[in-house]
Amino acid sequence: MEPLPDRLPLVIGVTGHRDLREQDLPELERQVAAVMADLQHDYLGHLGETPIIVLSSLAEGADRLVARVALAQGARLVAPLPMPLDEYRRDFEPGLKPGNMAEFDQLLAQAVAAPVMPFEPGNSLEAVRADGGKRGEQYRAVGLFIAQHCNVLVALWDGDDTNVSAGGTAEVAGFKRDGIPLAVSGSVRASLDASEVGPVVHVVTPREKDTNAADAVSVAPWGRAAVRRYRGGIVRRFVRGVAEFVASVFGQELRDARAGLSAKQQRELESWETFEALTTLSRNFNREAAALTGSSEGQAQVSNSLRDLFAAAAEKPSVEPAVAQQHAVERAGRWCRLYAVADALARKRQRQFRRDWLHVYALGFVAFLCFALFSLFELASNFILVAYSLAFVGIFLVFARAYFGNHQVQFLDYRAFAEALRVAIFSKLVGIGLRHADAKAAAGPPALEVSTFGAVAAAYPIKQPSELAWVKICLHVLELVEAAEPPTIDHNLDPISEAVTREFWVKGQLAFFRRGAARHTRFADKLENSALVLLAVSPFLLVPFVIAFTPPPANGHEGLLRQVLLLVSGLLPGLGTALNGYSDKLALKAQARQYDRMRVLFERALELFPRTIDEQTAPLARSLYAELGAEALKEQAEWVAIYRQRPIEPPK
Repeated sequence: MEPLPDRLPLVIGVTGHRDLREQDLPELERQVAAVMADLQHDYLGHLGETPIIVLSSLAEGADRLVARVALAQGARLVAPLPMPLDEYRRDFEPGLKPGNMAEFDQLLAQAVAAPVMPFEPGNSLEAVRADGGKRGEQYRAVGLFIAQHCNVLVALWDGDDTNVSAGGTAEVAGFKRDGIPLAVSGSVRASLDASEVGPVVHVVTPREKDTNAADAVSVAPWGRAAVRRYRGGIVRRFVRGVAEFVASVFGQELRDARAGLSAKQQRELESWETFEALTTLSRNFNREAAALTGSSEGQAQVSNSLRDLFAAAAEKPSVEPAVAQQHAVERAGRWCRLYAVADALARKRQRQFRRDWLHVYALGFVAFLCFALFSLFELASNFILVAYSLAFVGIFLVFARAYFGNHQVQFLDYRAFAEALRVAIFSKLVGIGLRHADAKAAAGPPALEVSTFGAVAAAYPIKQPSELAWVKICLHVLELVEAAEPPTIDHNLDPISEAVTREFWVKGQLAFFRRGAARHTRFADKLENSALVLLAVSPFLLVPFVIAFTPPPANGHEGLLRQVLLLVSGLLPGLGTALNGYSDKLALKAQARQYDRMRVLFERALELFPRTIDEQTAPLARSLYAELGAEALKEQAEWVAIYRQRPIEPPK
């Protein structure tokens, strides 16, 4: 099987009943195939641009049915197991139907990975064999894993909410739809964090055990059909938008269109709207990544981004940049490649973002200049009016291009993603976080393997804008992709990895924050001082000069010199205001303050790092790296918030 491409996949989780009715199997397969085809058509766009991963624990019935359909459509299969493989196989002996074990082995062989859930606290191999309740806790653990790592959950379920058992379909669907209850998570933070809450596709599925909950196969409205059910189609939404506009003109406010929905309906609507927004972000990233890496110029930009990741902060680094880059690529190749692509895309969007603001303010000044010239040059007044109108047309064209092209939004998306991957790469090198053991891995000790993405994602604040929610979900998804690849790092903090991380992350970020704070402060001071001078020149120099040294109007006409000076005295404050606005929209001073705080943090960390790394000092070093990573992600969240408060808009 070909390796997964360096793209962001869509992850489809599976839960469902084991005891499916034989006569329903063809219809269930047809409905599941239709669901997957509609997901591809409605949310993923071009076929193959976004890979699909199906998460199925391969229990009898629904889990295997969805896995078979998905594999037939070209999806990849990851099979998380609730307990060690040999013990899990005992649940299929003899099983509900003949050939049960052979079917399991055949599907498991096609899985790219089979992460094994560690035993829950108080559980052991002996305990899950002897106690059905303990065994149920392991099924709950795998259900939680699926709910937390999938973008959308497909539930083949009769819809009976009253029959809730540990790890059962009703409970897993509830985890995805409503979040993790505090009694299950045992953590207030985990239960408050709603990043895993998402949509559920409910395939109504009767059971062999007659529960009277369902008697025929059907699919409840989902996706865009669910949104239309609650919000109406395009026409209804257009009429609603016009009505809201008219009401706002008269100072009125229409009743919230969602006010009549129940809490469950509102949550379902919001989950599908959020799902579409997040899948759009991933689809756009994949499309732009493909375009970038498909050209020689784009490949050069990607190479430059990766090279800059290992740019030395000192003249004589402890590890040569080329050696550091090769070491990181060998240990975390996919994450390095994804970082380079995300960074190159972020740089491209950043240049667009800054050009947008520059063009908007430059055209705004031109419009202001035309307005001032109109009264001075009467003979050319028509030409000036045309230029004035064209300047405003230019402003709105630039604004429309930036707004509908999502230049600023994608700049924030890609920069946040790149910075999270930067933290993840170096965290991975020093062994922060854990990954589940894999039942398909080569024989060896059952110790957990090193991973970072759960730890990195958990460092984000719970309250987060959509950009960071997308990044957090991407990190969870990439954890699955990593599970499909052989481990390259062990638990020991090797000297080369530690030296690379300290030199090119800690020292590199320290140098970056030092330069950034100074550069942003200088540029902001330059713009603000220039604006102050321009604002002061007019009332304190030009106006007194005009009064003192130019003759007053004669016969109703002012002299040319007086007119020019009056024009300049009116233009300078406008130019000063434009410079001030440009500085504010780029958030130069706010960025400088953040950079300075991060500079102090990284300086202090370097003072605290142990001089030598051994078994005694490795835990301290890892703790320092973990705290730095968490603070870097918090800083990134604050940085995103700064720019979200400064959206692209025409000058006022």
